Amino acid sequence: MYRNVDAELKRKGMTRGDLAKELKIAPSTLSLKFSGKSFITLDEAKRIKEILEVDIPLEILFEQTRKTA
Repeated sequence: MYRNVDAELKRKGMTRGDLAKELKIAPSTLSLKFSGKSFITLDEAKRIKEILEVDIPLEILFEQTRKTA
């Protein structure tokens, strides 16, 4: 759902599991957030940006991909 976050994770050589560990949340919780079944808080978004060490604006980093029918 957040392709730019996934791209930055890949560039960093990290997995979503690694990110969950850095955020101190369960991988399943992160999965719910990335699938849109739960919300990413502003503090979490800022922390993810910090972990990934990117200068991309949050609006771009967390741009959602749209599902097509």
